[in-house]
Amino acid sequence: MKPTANQQEAFVNPLALTNTVRLELPAIHKYLNVIGSCIHAMLDREQALKEQDSLFYNIELAVHEACTNIVEHAYAGISGRIEIAFTLSEEPRQFIIELRDRGQSFNLADVQSPDLEQPQTSGYGLFLVHQLMDEVSYFPEPGNNRWRLVKNF
Repeated sequence: MKPTANQQEAFVNPLALTNTVRLELPAIHKYLNVIGSCIHAMLDREQALKEQDSLFYNIELAVHEACTNIVEHAYAGISGRIEIAFTLSEEPRQFIIELRDRGQSFNLADVQSPDLEQPQTSGYGLFLVHQLMDEVSYFPEPGNNRWRLVKNF
């Protein structure tokens, strides 16, 4: 398996991952509440962040929605795990969230944005993720799906 850019950087610079926290959760809704605590713990230290409460909430909502999609669609009732890495990057100033699962992959281009003129009860998750984060990338690989969400500061 090819190392990620963060892993390659850590090999060259062991301090590169000092601002990274990793979680591995069962792909079950009730465990997703841990995500918010982790986000708040990491970002609370950053005094320079303006409008902290709404920023924290928006990041938490985006990550929660992405993880909910993993639970409901990638695993769709099958037991599995979600690996999460939260990295607070110094240069450039970013909060990077990487999600990995081993569930069913999909083609992101096939997902249509919801019609906001026609209210519906579901289907807003990925739309919200894209609205709340500065970068959203999805990398489907056989047996290993990876999401990368980035919020710039």
